[in-house]
Amino acid sequence: MFAIRITLCGALALGVAGCNQHNEPMISSRGAASEHVLASSLANEEVMMEQAGALTKMTRDIIRKSTVQGAAVGAVAGCGLAILSASNAKNCVTGVIAGGAVGALTGNAVGKKQAQNRVQLVSPSALVRSIGKADDRMDVVSRDLPGMLAAQDAELNTLTLKMAQGEITEAQYTQRFEVIKANRAQLAEALSLSATQANEAHRNLQEAQAKGQSGLDWHLSATKNLARDATSARSAITLL
Repeated sequence: MFAIRITLCGALALGVAGCNQHNEPMISSRGAASEHVLASSLANEEVMMEQAGALTKMTRDIIRKSTVQGAAVGAVAGCGLAILSASNAKNCVTGVIAGGAVGALTGNAVGKKQAQNRVQLVSPSALVRSIGKADDRMDVVSRDLPGMLAAQDAELNTLTLKMAQGEITEAQYTQRFEVIKANRAQLAEALSLSATQANEAHRNLQEAQAKGQSGLDWHLSATKNLARDATSARSAITLL
């Protein structure tokens, strides 16, 4: 969704601009160096887009794993069970019918008394793994994004100078400018979405905690920090 595919041959035309002009010598050494720099820039940008895209998928997965299961909530309240699967829920209903009203009320009372410490509406262990993977990806983005943005700014400044000196045409400058512009816009969108999804996961965990699940303090802090880091990375991107 967020990957940018760039036609390398067309973009590399910037590195050898002027080579085909009349009465102008071939500048093979400088052209080759420019091609190498541009190819490296394009590769770094594509890697960053892949990292940001993966981060949005990971935060979406965290939302899924942090969503409180409504069926489990009702079953816990009705049967006093700590962790319910579909088969457990069926057994609970069958047991209530067979045991009669007295048995049901007794089970309900015991369940309510123990629910505060035993209820599990989300899987903490599954969330730890997912949050850890997202944190690792976020660290890579936070580490590499400033350098990529600085390289883009430097490249645009160089291209502006070359255009002013007649070494490249306005069309050639615009070609690379539009690629960088689109790249930044999509990166910003991906990071904004990751922050939004991390915040949603944080709210889900707050809901689970409010409904009686304990042991979520780390998860709450981690999702909040993930949202903060994604927002910070987004704020570093200046749109063109």
